[in-house]
Amino acid sequence: MSHILHLGHQPSDISAIANRISTDSIGFDPSLDSNALRFSAARADAMPFSILHPAPQGDLWLGFRYVPPSADAHVISESSASFLEFYDAAARRLAQIRPLSSTSRYHAIAQGDTSVQGVSSYFATNAQPQWVDVRLAVGAEITIEFFVDGVLQSSATAVNTGGRGKPVQLVVSNLGLHSSYSLRSWYYAHIALLDGVPTIGRRFVRRSPAALASYAEMIGGIEALADQDLGTRVLSTAPGQRLSFSLSGPSGPAGATTITGVHLRQIAQAGAEGPQATAGFLRLDGVNHDAPAEVLPRLAPKAVWSSWARNPADDSPWSLATLPGEVGILSA
Repeated sequence: MSHILHLGHQPSDISAIANRISTDSIGFDPSLDSNALRFSAARADAMPFSILHPAPQGDLWLGFRYVPPSADAHVISESSASFLEFYDAAARRLAQIRPLSSTSRYHAIAQGDTSVQGVSSYFATNAQPQWVDVRLAVGAEITIEFFVDGVLQSSATAVNTGGRGKPVQLVVSNLGLHSSYSLRSWYYAHIALLDGVPTIGRRFVRRSPAALASYAEMIGGIEALADQDLGTRVLSTAPGQRLSFSLSGPSGPAGATTITGVHLRQIAQAGAEGPQATAGFLRLDGVNHDAPAEVLPRLAPKAVWSSWARNPADDSPWSLATLPGEVGILSA
């Protein structure tokens, strides 16, 4: 089972944000991706989006690149300002990262039997790119820790005898993040939600299908996989069919020496007939390496992750030289 709960900020990753995609160079790291989410609003405008994800077995880790508002970010004027919120399956709020008008700093708040607010050393700097990481642990207590560029800025712990459950929804509230009645702009990119694996210092490179490779056994062209449109799909009519392709996109941060995994994501759905499961596979030196298959729902498409922590050809650590040039999907 993969530790990946969610990766990405594309329209196929997060609903209703297609019109927020921006190629402004300040918004993202070009060694990791080719765009960002851009928001522009006055101080009291609510601009939320949310991510539903599976409940983690361990602590939930959230990581992303954040560029605060282009001006007036260092002063918080809205009493209802909110940055991040986490909810369980019963829609009970577990924790927040909240900018306070009383301090203009972003505070960690744990919400169990009572609401506990941590002190904070962080306030936003206008248009300054930074990496945000959050650890949320839910059990007999709820603990939230808020990091910026790897440094702990605020934390809080609340008793949880009321039985609030593991997080399943992240809400990026986008409310009151600056003090102006004029429009200000800010950005998010490279969003990762991981199960029990720290996001601090961990980066994910997004690559996309480029051209058909060794297999073309499904109905539909490679464009259906590369266009970020859930309405265009490929179709498998029998178990065991493969579709494989080369990849294009960024090559990763300069000087990166450690590669901790290769992850393949597909968004798939079962039909009334035909195969009911899917898997990802890597093709290395002419040999296919299949991930375990996952049964698909019929009601709606879902994200399916296939992960390889090590090179499956010889169980060696990944290196830039051994990364797969061909990957694919397999019906089952």
